[in-house]
Amino acid sequence: MRLKINCDVCDTRKVNEDNYKEYEEIIISADKVIVDERSKQILSKLPFNIKADEIRSDEEDRPQKDVQNVNGVYEIGPETVVKEGTILNVNGFLKIVPGCEETLNKYEKICINGVILCPKSLTGKLPMHSISLNGMVKGYPDDYVMLDNKYKLDKYFPMRAAEYSGYFASTCIFDVDDETDFGKLAEKNVKFYTDKIYIRKSHLEKALQLFNIEAKIVEIPDGCKIMNSDDFHLDDALISSAGDNIYVSGDVTIKKDSLPALEKLTALAVDGTVKIDRSCLERFNQLNVNCAKVVVLDGFAIEDRAMVSLDREMLENHPEGVVLRDCALVSIGDDIPTELIRERLKIKDCAKVTCADQQKAVISEVSQDVAFIGPWGVMGVFGSIFGRPGSDASESSDTKYINADFYEL
Repeated sequence: MRLKINCDVCDTRKVNEDNYKEYEEIIISADKVIVDERSKQILSKLPFNIKADEIRSDEEDRPQKDVQNVNGVYEIGPETVVKEGTILNVNGFLKIVPGCEETLNKYEKICINGVILCPKSLTGKLPMHSISLNGMVKGYPDDYVMLDNKYKLDKYFPMRAAEYSGYFASTCIFDVDDETDFGKLAEKNVKFYTDKIYIRKSHLEKALQLFNIEAKIVEIPDGCKIMNSDDFHLDDALISSAGDNIYVSGDVTIKKDSLPALEKLTALAVDGTVKIDRSCLERFNQLNVNCAKVVVLDGFAIEDRAMVSLDREMLENHPEGVVLRDCALVSIGDDIPTELIRERLKIKDCAKVTCADQQKAVISEVSQDVAFIGPWGVMGVFGSIFGRPGSDASESSDTKYINADFYEL
């Protein structure tokens, strides 16, 4: 059994461990999560997966303390200015530079929800008495220079790198230029340390000897422009800036209006998933794109929502159809004709769909992997969301959902 909690604010300070032992996974998606020392210990014991913009400790409300709250990346080095007794909360990456032990000791408490990047000489000492961590520690050689997490190594780097120097990038290093002289880097005895390397085919022989042996190797074609994005949208502006031969590290979305840009491409490779409108498939297949996965978008897509309301106007405005995918609760307007639903709607991998009784049969036709379909009263909705005994919906799925503005564990 899994539990998904979607809310603006989740207060964990009164959490009772016994109430959540039955779940294999508990996912909290919130803007803010409030914790204290007791709740952090309980959360660490149970299979909680927390996705939040801010994780806030109740210690932050103490007026006598200086509190720093960081969402993203924060770096502590020997020259970092910090007041004695400061409390630091980081939701993301904390970078610790060599030689900053004295600076670390000035903090009364450091709470990390994410990753600590630090010299290997310090990894064995973490967490320290003043550092609490919900995440992982990643170490790098003490004498290496820390680069950006996803570093783009260009043709100027060999000229600027110092002899006998080492460079560390936490996530990956991109070989972005065909002209980069890895032979010159080898002559300077330069070394790199990272998790993954994107290396052009013609550079493999000279470049690989410079990287740590455990780094994952991704071979990319020569002559392409490397683009890095979590979700890249193909359009004419991209072609104008990047050219017609593109390698994308991440996912790519190709919509119906992307077809003119797609037709201009001579080559495309994707280190991730391609989401593509069916109307673009013919041209896409001609390019023989190398990618991890292809998802065909049949119409206007709404994805990964906690709650969605679909009305007649939305279907009428999208003659190409509407796809609802990976949504928790879907509400169908009772004035939508069954023929319009059959012609233009697809529902995939959603938990619960509410509709009028006369729409239930056609909704079942256009749905795939949906746990519950049917009309609910107010008590039926809340019973299904909270998984109360006697609810047919809670028995038809192995996932329970809670949706609220404020929720207290």
